[in-house]
Amino acid sequence: MDIVQGRNVDESGDVRRESAEVVVIGTGAGGGVYAAELAEAGVDVLMIEEGGYYNSSDFTTKTSQMIKKLYRNAGTTIAIGRPNVIFAEGCCVGGSTVINAGICWRTPKRILKRWNWEHNIDGISPEEVSPCFEKVEQRVHVSPQEDLTFGGDSWVMKEGAERLGYKWMRVRRNHRFCTGTNNCALGCPIDAKQSILITYVPRALAAGARLFSDCRVTRIKHNGQSANSVSCHFTDGNGKKRMALEVSAQHIVVCGGSVQTPNLLLRSKVPDKHKQLGRHLALHPNAKVIGIFDHEIMGWKGAIQGVQITEFMEEGLMFGTTFVPPSLVAMSVPLWGAEADDMMQHLNHMVTAGVLVEDTDSEGRVKAGLGGDATMSYHLGPHDYKQLRRGIAILSEIYFAAGATSVLLPYHNLKKLSSVDELRRIFDPKLKAVDMEVLTVHAMGTAR
Repeated sequence: MDIVQGRNVDESGDVRRESAEVVVIGTGAGGGVYAAELAEAGVDVLMIEEGGYYNSSDFTTKTSQMIKKLYRNAGTTIAIGRPNVIFAEGCCVGGSTVINAGICWRTPKRILKRWNWEHNIDGISPEEVSPCFEKVEQRVHVSPQEDLTFGGDSWVMKEGAERLGYKWMRVRRNHRFCTGTNNCALGCPIDAKQSILITYVPRALAAGARLFSDCRVTRIKHNGQSANSVSCHFTDGNGKKRMALEVSAQHIVVCGGSVQTPNLLLRSKVPDKHKQLGRHLALHPNAKVIGIFDHEIMGWKGAIQGVQITEFMEEGLMFGTTFVPPSLVAMSVPLWGAEADDMMQHLNHMVTAGVLVEDTDSEGRVKAGLGGDATMSYHLGPHDYKQLRRGIAILSEIYFAAGATSVLLPYHNLKKLSSVDELRRIFDPKLKAVDMEVLTVHAMGTAR
């Protein structure tokens, strides 16, 4: 296998020169699959990844260390707006599939139809893409999460939903032999999560593809009609530049996700006739709600997400547990000082879940910022804010139905509810979108 890691490259004033039939920039859910499919078809492929190349032996429970290694900007990227949206994405071989929950949904039929009807995109009918979904699901071993690996938080969500008559389902995840270590957000230490890192990237390498990690692409060179090379530099794994790299290629495929792809294309001044690059950013805004219970939950035991409430999916609302390391829990709610300390004292009695909203009247933009970094902005529309607010109320209702003694909310000026009778407080018109903590790990729609 031909793997070059920037951290092992000597510092030099020389420029390394390489060539390939196809250069694939990014090794996440898009780039990894694309590279493997091409390599297995006999194409000479070079994968270039800005982040580092790690394996399961590198993944620990040391949150700060792992976030620095695996996340872009240590997970602190912000989409500017009212409210700001905290955004996290992976920056490593395998991309965000290394640090996500491994949830693997097919694109809903209604979305495929909308793209076909409203945007005149052919070849994406449910019938046409179904074989593609099946192929990927087989390769990354998608199956429902087994009850045996449910954490206490998943059982609570299931109980609350059933008491209210809400439909739920076992989460479909890309996993094999999951034992419920709940280290998903920091990399799976037993290779149970079937991320691109351990599925498609090895396939690509076995078929003859090359991989350069710790290697940042700074520019795509083009003549206004076609591109023929990329300029890069290796780094030491901490951002310090090492050797420069120039790669010539017949084809260049940019798979940097919905933030880094437009960022690179804009930096490279790729022609944008219709001025769409970086526009139409969608984020699936979500808010975290925490339930406190008298009995121990120990949400850190079991799969990060075992069940999802599907009752409201057709309305654009999704609910699921997402127990993450304590430091990330503390960061996800608007509490400080003694209040935050009191909350964390209840960690073993806590269920952390979120409501995810389908963007309808919200939209954002990605621009190329100074120093090569992307800047993001996002306007949360009034309808989507109402959806988030409604979702917070429904999730709180589920907690109370399951026996919660209190619920912690993502509002700066409404932090706690003590009973189901207080749910109406969430709909106080004095509460505004800007008062809410909003998060996301999904970014879409910026390279039309």
